[in-house]
Amino acid sequence: MIFGVISFSDTVSSFSAAEDIGRAMQHEGLSLHRIDADGFSGGFLMNARLPWKEADFFYKDGETGMTVLFSGAVYNSDELIKLCDEERLLPYPELIARLFLREGPRFVSRLNGDFTIFLFHSSSGRSYLFRDHVGIRPLAWMADRQALIFSTDVNALCRAVSGGRAIDTDYLTGRFRYIDYRKTPDARVRKLLPGHFLRFSGAGLELKCYWDPRRIKVDRHMNYETTVSDLKALVGDAVRIRHDRRFTAGAHVSSGLDSALVSVLAREQCSEQEVFYGFSWSPAGFMPAEIEYDERELVRIHCATAGITPVFSDMTTASFLRQVSRYYKNQGYFHEAAVMEQAAARNTNLLFSGWGGDEFISTADRCIETDLLTGLRLRTYLRRNPLRPARRFLKYFLQYTLYPALGILQKGISRSFDDDARYLRKRYRKSDRKAIRNFYFHTSRRGMHLGLFSFYHLQERCESWTSEGYRMGIEYRYPLLDRRIIDYILRVPSSLLCRTDHFRPLMRVISEGVVAEEVWSNKSKRDPVFLAYRDELLKDAAGILSEEAEIWKGNSEMQFADFERLEKDLRLYRENPVDADMKVLFRGLIFLKAAYEFTKSYR
Repeated sequence: MIFGVISFSDTVSSFSAAEDIGRAMQHEGLSLHRIDADGFSGGFLMNARLPWKEADFFYKDGETGMTVLFSGAVYNSDELIKLCDEERLLPYPELIARLFLREGPRFVSRLNGDFTIFLFHSSSGRSYLFRDHVGIRPLAWMADRQALIFSTDVNALCRAVSGGRAIDTDYLTGRFRYIDYRKTPDARVRKLLPGHFLRFSGAGLELKCYWDPRRIKVDRHMNYETTVSDLKALVGDAVRIRHDRRFTAGAHVSSGLDSALVSVLAREQCSEQEVFYGFSWSPAGFMPAEIEYDERELVRIHCATAGITPVFSDMTTASFLRQVSRYYKNQGYFHEAAVMEQAAARNTNLLFSGWGGDEFISTADRCIETDLLTGLRLRTYLRRNPLRPARRFLKYFLQYTLYPALGILQKGISRSFDDDARYLRKRYRKSDRKAIRNFYFHTSRRGMHLGLFSFYHLQERCESWTSEGYRMGIEYRYPLLDRRIIDYILRVPSSLLCRTDHFRPLMRVISEGVVAEEVWSNKSKRDPVFLAYRDELLKDAAGILSEEAEIWKGNSEMQFADFERLEKDLRLYRENPVDADMKVLFRGLIFLKAAYEFTKSYR
């Protein structure tokens, strides 16, 4: 984690502002290292559970007047060191300084990694902030003509500069409706967007985009065999370059192809580890009365085949409530916060995740049909969508082609929006139209990929896991979000995804013979045991929280909540607690409690 203040005016106290940010970022297990020089005040925080050294965060060159703060990792550093004509291993901040002196700010286009960078060149009076291509690592900033303030802990920065200002209501209601997920608790604080850098000097502030996936065009000349071969090599290399022997690694495991393939390849890279843990959100000892199938059996088969030791969730109602109260830290990822605790208890400090596969390489069938129709590949379209039975043909045509093109939400989705926003006052219930458009409404597969990238849910989860993980002494790696894979998938024409009738066609072909057959042939992403377990936790926790609603009402920053409707539903539930299906109520209570606890921690 890094933070700082650069000021070109004596009226702004860089030291005082940096003190406030550093204090807000501090957490048990983190050590603060301060840097003050040349109008800059800031520093970095280290976690003793991680193998990073001070040189991995900070570099200063007195001759060139270069100061660099760095957070994250550069996975192609070996080739970049050679570019600098160096034979010795360079820590990331020193490598960044060398590249900047060689090429200026455009050097960042060469990096393949998850990173945030602050660079101050005192001789030119210019400061820079850089964020990685995809937006894995968080970076927030605010500025005026006199000073630039930044931090990789978004909430801490907002908290430090808030001055008693009210928390942005959109931010607080982000678990009840779709919002612009780039928003922060303080409307003045902005997130630096993925693939962008910021330049700040006495002349003002300038934002530049250095990587824009919208510029990548579909390549109609690609062929199927080469595409499969290239992507298989890219996925393998993406895992390889993220392996670091200084860490003790583990991985997410499930019955899904993305986590299965990533965990198998990660285990192969970590062959020197005697034990490699695979962490699942599914419960260890819970068994619902009726289930379609038990995903844990597939996880056990997968882990046994790959040489992975499975670890299932040990979350209880008490520990779930504790995570809900820590919403300021975990941002609502309660089950992943429990995984972090399990990983830390097993001395695992690096987790490989298949997150991001659904949005790119593991895409299923969204918008493929539209591309086939607009490309006049009618024979392929009809092979995939036979005219008989007519009812099914019409249903699929409406769901996957016409509705997304016309901007029409399916009834079930609209109903879920109403359910999620049920306990918001009327003026706060509507979701952000642009967010809905990015997620649901597309006229091509390429547009779908770009829309999901812009929706910002990918980055929002990565930001949350990065920050909370670092506090717990855990780093995350997302090989399927390697920018080379995203570049490649955006070039692939949809016709190549129709060579087989596989669901998730590219990922299924790539993973064939690598993951266990039982996992490879599984087409469901549902985990019935986890869903039943989650519902049970929500119900038990909500029963305890139902008595707290009166306290929440007294919090002025909870004015977005419709407590009258909440109290009415609570009365109905108390009158008939056995038969009533109150999942909407239970979820509402949990996230109202979470929002309430966030405001307390923020203050």
